[in-house]
Amino acid sequence: MTSPIFIIGTERSGTNLLRLMLNAHSAISVPHPPHIMKFFGPLEQFYGNLADDGNFRRLIADVCRMVELHTYPWEIRPDREQVFHGVSDRNLLNIYFQIYNQYLAYTGKRCWACKSTFMIEHVAEILCYYPDARFIFMVRDGRDVAVSAKKSIFNHFHVYYSAVRWQREQRLGLDWLAKLPPEQITLLKYEELIGDPEATIRQLCCFLGEGFEEQMLEYHRSGEARKSGSLCVSWENTSKPVISGNAHKYRSRLTQAEIMQFETIAMGEMQELGYCTDHPPEQLVQFEKLKQERLSYRLSEYALKARAEANHLLRDKNSSARMRKNIYMTYIRILRKLTQTHA
Repeated sequence: MTSPIFIIGTERSGTNLLRLMLNAHSAISVPHPPHIMKFFGPLEQFYGNLADDGNFRRLIADVCRMVELHTYPWEIRPDREQVFHGVSDRNLLNIYFQIYNQYLAYTGKRCWACKSTFMIEHVAEILCYYPDARFIFMVRDGRDVAVSAKKSIFNHFHVYYSAVRWQREQRLGLDWLAKLPPEQITLLKYEELIGDPEATIRQLCCFLGEGFEEQMLEYHRSGEARKSGSLCVSWENTSKPVISGNAHKYRSRLTQAEIMQFETIAMGEMQELGYCTDHPPEQLVQFEKLKQERLSYRLSEYALKARAEANHLLRDKNSSARMRKNIYMTYIRILRKLTQTHA
């Protein structure tokens, strides 16, 4: 096994497309992420001292069950005992590594990659165990991310919250881009990927030290792509060829007020990443009030969420699975906080 690959950044930035392209490579396995660190990271503290076998086994069991309830079903069920005996350190991150190692063994490939963009929060921890890990910092014009987020069930909906999240996560990515050597982290723009898929993927393969394979551009013909596109409306484009014109949608789908708000919040990161603002920077700095949260934003967020939930409930094949997982995670959060141990 070679060191793993991490796709980091912000959701709705084309990472599902990149996942399928990389997964089509004969040496790289990229399962749909169950977001282990996102869901269990805040809960790890409630399991007590993980040097205690009972506490550690309890955490392993809960994580593995969440993977089994994943809204994008994996082909394997994680082996709890194999995880228990395979970790190098007793912590959540190593449980996560072991579960991905099991999936890699199932596929018979050489390297696993993770598309959980939330791992941008854990780069330093990853490097402690995989000092040769590689990171693909994937970015997309944040205003288009905000457009996509309005309809997807897996993120914030209101432009204010999309902008705050995009700004923070791009800041993290840009900081790591400056800290790590170019052979360890690369910047990949969604607009470049859809504009010239072959050239962009060839360049990415060079970064990864893998040979380019033609089937990476035919990802949409794979069973994995058909499965992805059929499960959820938020993933329906993944079963189609690259949509070359899928950029600058914000100009017709966001209001001028929404565009101005996004640019006011994220202007600095947009400029660093080469995304020009529609409004002059000197004009944007006058609108500091747009950076402040309002009750109306929160209410709008709830309304948009309710609309998206209804749409996904009616149209998604995995709606019941998503609900089961959400109920399970709510149960686990309550249970572990009530029964936390200090042993």
